[in-house]
Amino acid sequence: MCLSTVFMHVDDTDREIMRDVARVEAEGDGVWLISLLGEKRFVEGIVRTIDLIDEHLVVLEPPRAG
Repeated sequence: MCLSTVFMHVDDTDREIMRDVARVEAEGDGVWLISLLGEKRFVEGIVRTIDLIDEHLVVLEPPRAG
């Protein structure tokens, strides 16, 4: 099973948002993060990187202004 940790990339720093994410669903200006246990969290931002092989992580960045 492949669970991921999701980070927000701001000012050249990755800040952890959520661990054990089993599903990521895009909606509007952001994504829903859903854990293995069904916890849901909506985060505004766009996907920067998804690595499901080496580090099992998803990196988001804040939505672009304008």
